[in-house]
Amino acid sequence: MSMAALIGISLLLASISLFVYQIMIAFMDMGVSDEFYYENISLADLADSSTIEWVDGISSTYVQSVAETLMTMPLAILLFAGAIVFFFIHAFISERRISKG
Repeated sequence: MSMAALIGISLLLASISLFVYQIMIAFMDMGVSDEFYYENISLADLADSSTIEWVDGISSTYVQSVAETLMTMPLAILLFAGAIVFFFIHAFISERRISKG
């Protein structure tokens, strides 16, 4: 198993764990009421305010919009997308083992 596959598996497990954690927190916050409130964790929630100000100071409008999108995107989706990228890297780089039978 290549390093890319191991990184992809670890990112996938982190994504699933974070998603399950967010659902558990939503159920625990629900208590005895009928209101289910699910809240995503994003990079903006984890980053310092100076990092967010740095993104606002990027001169290129396109790069700034991509950075803001990545900062506000749910972290579970970013981890899942990273896992998919590393699985593709593994698929294209790894050696093909075809048994002749």
